[in-house]
Amino acid sequence: MYNQGYRPPNQTAASQTQTDPRFYPTGYGAGYPTDGTLPGAPATARGKRSPTPRGGRGAAPGGGGKADGPKKRSLKWQLIKVLLVLVVLVASGVGIYFWKTRADVQPYTSVFLDNVSVDGISLAGMTWEEGENAVRRQISEKLGAWYVRLRNTAGEYKDITASMLGIDRDPTQALNEAWAVGHDTSAANRKTVFQLRDEIAAAKATTHEFSSVEQSGDTSSIDTILAMLAQAAYVAPQDAAVVSFDPDNTNQPFTFRREVVGKKLDVDAIKAEIIQMVETFTSGEVLVQPVDVQPAVTLSSLQKHYALRFRAVTPIDTHSTEERNNNIRVAFSKINGLVLNDGDKFSFNNIVGRRTQANGFYQAFEYSYGELTPGWGGGVCQASTTVYLAVVQAGMKIVDHTSHSTSVSYTDMGKDATVSDTRGHEIDFVFRNNSGSKIFLAAHVITDPSNKKRYLCEVRVYGDDLGGTRYELETEIVEKLPMPTEPEYIEDTKAKYVTFTDEEKVVIEASEGYVVDTYLCTVTDGVQTARTKIARSTYKNRAARIYVGVTPR
Repeated sequence: MYNQGYRPPNQTAASQTQTDPRFYPTGYGAGYPTDGTLPGAPATARGKRSPTPRGGRGAAPGGGGKADGPKKRSLKWQLIKVLLVLVVLVASGVGIYFWKTRADVQPYTSVFLDNVSVDGISLAGMTWEEGENAVRRQISEKLGAWYVRLRNTAGEYKDITASMLGIDRDPTQALNEAWAVGHDTSAANRKTVFQLRDEIAAAKATTHEFSSVEQSGDTSSIDTILAMLAQAAYVAPQDAAVVSFDPDNTNQPFTFRREVVGKKLDVDAIKAEIIQMVETFTSGEVLVQPVDVQPAVTLSSLQKHYALRFRAVTPIDTHSTEERNNNIRVAFSKINGLVLNDGDKFSFNNIVGRRTQANGFYQAFEYSYGELTPGWGGGVCQASTTVYLAVVQAGMKIVDHTSHSTSVSYTDMGKDATVSDTRGHEIDFVFRNNSGSKIFLAAHVITDPSNKKRYLCEVRVYGDDLGGTRYELETEIVEKLPMPTEPEYIEDTKAKYVTFTDEEKVVIEASEGYVVDTYLCTVTDGVQTARTKIARSTYKNRAARIYVGVTPR
């Protein structure tokens, strides 16, 4: 830094010895030379005038050159000293800060941090080995003590243990994750001391919880135990059912068996609860309580399929003979209790059979071509008419229907149904059950509650409840056929009514005829929603029929 052989012009040796010692380089002591030479220079050079450098001879510019050189060297040296001091101070500060940070981190380099736990065990301050031993010891203790007691409502129980399931737990992953908090775990990505310090500080403010992983176990034994318990607890549900149909019991024609609620174990729910206790090392009891199993058919739902759809009644004339009344009873006995499946057809002639004595029928008066004549089964047309009125207003599909040729006394025109089993002149009444379920028929001759001397024909149809719907018959006379003016005379060759030629008897009075349309009306919640024409009936006009005798007096 100093040129030992250089002395500015006009500077004497004496003046050099007066240089301010404050500008000596650091490290030089009081023995520093005062003659301007540096330590280590030859002794012969001391006190002698150094040669003037080339180009430096002569007076300094401006006449002030004698004092400028030493001052400039002193300022440079002072700046260097300041910089050196600053460097030393900064380096010292950094070193102290680094040393303090390492000192803060050092206590945690070989132990788990605060607020770090595995399986609920705080590992704070433990070494890896200590932490692992503590966790594994707890796992062993808990597995040995763990159980699930399956208890039923009768107090009986069955225990499930860890050894039965072969359950074990591995804490290795949890321990590794716990150790990674505030420690170097990867040689490839080493953490700085400052990163470790920050993680340690954060760990003190945050809870770090880790759990062991279930490593093995066979739940098939749980399935076996639960299957055994489920079998013991199972009670099969029973649907409500119809035990019997008694068509003669007007108030309660059906006998029902109520439903039975079944019982079963909810195996999936119980198993899920057990598995949860396995995963959390929780011992305790699980109540093995059966749950209800509802039957598919309840009594209330079943009864809707056995409701009264319609009841039809026609009055029996008080002049009707007992034979005629019995014929109605015989016909009804063939129909009473009949069950038709959905889609089945009902044929009156097929069900009732031929009207013969062998089939239980009696001889009684019946209409034949508008005239009352005795015949086997007289009166069955009132039975067929009552069935017709019942089933059509119960919503059944009418397949074959014929009205009488003349009006009858027991129902309105357009609402009757005649039948005949005369060979070659058969007339049948047929309907189909289109209700979607079974229908049940009950048919009786009963005493009129309002007149004990009169009988009634009654037909009831049971099946699916119609709810707020009902069916009604309406009739309209669309044409009147005028009464014939000329009577019809018939010779009574068999003396049925009269014998002699001067006798005559009016057997049939002259009457008008009618053409009548019949409509089936659907009424829903009291409002007519449909009106459908289902029949047109023609009731013939009749001339007076007069029988005259053929035997002279």
